[in-house]
Amino acid sequence: MATPDGGRDEHTGAQRLEWFARMLSLVKGDRLIDLGSGHGKFAIDAADLGWQVTALDVRGDRFPEDDRIEWVVGDVRDVDLSTFDVIACLGLFYHLTLDDQLALLDQCQGRPIILDTHVGNGKPTPVKLTKQVTVKGYRGQFYPEPDQTKHSTASWGNDTSFWPTPKAFYRMLNERGYDVLTANPWYLPTRTFFLCLPREA
Repeated sequence: MATPDGGRDEHTGAQRLEWFARMLSLVKGDRLIDLGSGHGKFAIDAADLGWQVTALDVRGDRFPEDDRIEWVVGDVRDVDLSTFDVIACLGLFYHLTLDDQLALLDQCQGRPIILDTHVGNGKPTPVKLTKQVTVKGYRGQFYPEPDQTKHSTASWGNDTSFWPTPKAFYRMLNERGYDVLTANPWYLPTRTFFLCLPREA
């Protein structure tokens, strides 16, 4: 089965790295956590920019050697995010169920989030999504995840994930007090970066 990036290794694509650095320059703080960090390239870039970085992934086999970063093998569904200033979620969100997406956003509330994710916007994708459905009031599509034992970027513990429509995605964030800046141009037809900034009281 194809992966959402078409089977290509886009993890260190120049446009992704550029968007990450630009968005990171717009937020303040010292401590950043990179959720689903995988290969660790974004964690390393953040450390290069002076951030104290924790990199979390349920699989630790792709972690590089860099002693500036705290490398943690763990599940995003179990982590405490309360001690971090900024949350980076780059390529993980669209591998979660709707319930886990909402729980993650609830945990992040009050802190900036840099999100890089697919959405179900009706544009062509190399993977087969279901028809649009409405779940708990959010419109979107289900993505059947590939075999977790064969794909290092597949979800962990769920056979399907949820790709909200752009409208539903923005609503998820707005309901949790975020204003959202969207990176343009999108680097894939269904995927780009979003900077989610807590709305001032």
